[in-house]
Amino acid sequence: MSSIASHNIDDLESLLVTLQNTLGIIVPDEQRSILLGKISPLLSIYKLDSFASLAENIEQNKPETIRSVVFDVVSQTRMGWVLNSEIKEVLNNYIFSQLPDKANVWILGCGQGQAAYAIAMDFAKFEHNSGDAKNIQFFATDVSASDVKHAELGKYNKLQMADLSEEHTRLYMSADDKSDELQVKDSIRQRMRFIQYDLLEGGPTFEQMDLIICLDVLAYFSVDVKLRILQECSDLLKSGGILLTGDNQIFVPSISTLERVEHTSGIFYRQKG
Repeated sequence: MSSIASHNIDDLESLLVTLQNTLGIIVPDEQRSILLGKISPLLSIYKLDSFASLAENIEQNKPETIRSVVFDVVSQTRMGWVLNSEIKEVLNNYIFSQLPDKANVWILGCGQGQAAYAIAMDFAKFEHNSGDAKNIQFFATDVSASDVKHAELGKYNKLQMADLSEEHTRLYMSADDKSDELQVKDSIRQRMRFIQYDLLEGGPTFEQMDLIICLDVLAYFSVDVKLRILQECSDLLKSGGILLTGDNQIFVPSISTLERVEHTSGIFYRQKG
């Protein structure tokens, strides 16, 4: 397998320029080693000798699947069960209580499902504590078909379970008789629909949403791509619907259809009526 260190600076720069110009992916200096570490195995897969050769293939889109493969690799998330603290606080202390009965919730960038299940578990706990059952449907999407399949199974080994709280493990996970894995209980899984969805190319048509939670999937995109994706999110929100973006809040004020709300529990954006 080719290592990053074995390639010269010009190779890396040519690839970074191509990622930006062709796929709208911008790589901050502090993230380059991580991202290039993800991409490096593609050299062996496509039998290429340098990142410059990979850049050339991406530009020519040869083979035709190479752009989508690179995008998949870059976009894949490996999130655990611990949510962004800002998102978790505003969900639990305000937004859950505001959602209507039978609300639709879209979670972008679900990876192998842990973060999406964690949100559903937090909501189940809210329902139990408040006595207010709302029959919410969660739609969780990711660009990786294999990650979506893993999420649908809802089975995780001990290493993957390391950061799930003891309370949530006891309440919402059960032992698998055929392995040493734990299975997300049906009471949580039946709320979830995991769907493969490419943020650049699009995917299935969704119903209008009451809440969209954008996890860490926009980090590498250019400003133009970020704004387009955020606008698409806004277009899918019902009047009064809420968008949570975590670290990408800086870009949302450019979307004219959304208004910034500074609640005591945190910042979010609401679709204008």
